[in-house]
Amino acid sequence: MKLVKATSEERDVPRGVVGGAEISQATTGAHNIYMGIFRVPAGSRGRPHYHDACESALYMLIGSIEIRWGDQLEQSLVVDAGDMLYVPPRVTHTVRNLSDTSPAEYVVARDSPTEDSVEVPWADRPTT
Repeated sequence: MKLVKATSEERDVPRGVVGGAEISQATTGAHNIYMGIFRVPAGSRGRPHYHDACESALYMLIGSIEIRWGDQLEQSLVVDAGDMLYVPPRVTHTVRNLSDTSPAEYVVARDSPTEDSVEVPWADRPTT
């Protein structure tokens, strides 16, 4: 067993959101699971990415985010506090905090022991 304590330390995640405490191969030696807390700062958005070889589940803690997904991010939905979201492998998506004044926070669980995030080649282009 390994306890992971909540922390105020934040780390940048390659796709443009901020990560906090996590259970992963790197922190606990996990083999088949990843779980982490993420924050999207007020008024910001993540870069388009996908998770190559794992399923993801999100539980929204605080705030609301818009998820855009699809080959060109043509579909969208809103995830509010208390909602859960399933994301299949290799589905390109991005997140946007709907508040310009408060951060949004969520927990993600995956059936992979690592972050497993791949930015798409056109990730630096502006999205609508």
